[in-house]
Amino acid sequence: MTAEQREPFELVLEFHDELRGLVAGLMEVGASLTLASLPVGGMPVPLVLKSRINGLIANRPQHSTSEGMVASGPDGLVHWVNPAFSAMCGYTLDELRGKKLGPILQGAKTDPETAERMRRAVHQNRPCRETILNYHKNGTPYWVDIAITPILDDAGQPVWLVARERELSGRVAA
Repeated sequence: MTAEQREPFELVLEFHDELRGLVAGLMEVGASLTLASLPVGGMPVPLVLKSRINGLIANRPQHSTSEGMVASGPDGLVHWVNPAFSAMCGYTLDELRGKKLGPILQGAKTDPETAERMRRAVHQNRPCRETILNYHKNGTPYWVDIAITPILDDAGQPVWLVARERELSGRVAA
């Protein structure tokens, strides 16, 4: 799987417990098959080693991220945010649930053209990536790199909008 293909797949895994469990099971089977396919004449694989590898796979998180993540419905209303996102913007899930983020996080010096490109991409069910100036709950501006990915059903209709956000700490707010 290429990096480009992997990103939307990992987003789906983030929000789909059953699929995440199936992938973990496949990883365990893959590790077992790899260990079982070692040449018979070679050094035998101790059961302790096999058990340790399977344990590491089972206990490994799908991916660790310090990126802020937001899941919204197709209407753009927030359903879920992770703790990294709350730390970045200062708002809790309870404060954001059922609301659109643009009016809350954008402010006086946010580039309206960038915000419009993001809105257009979301309305057209296209992924987009932008750098935009947002505002913390306390009013402090901060730059953020945002990648929005629509998760579509089999008919091509949006089910979720998932945004990965990374604060650009080296960039000075205007």
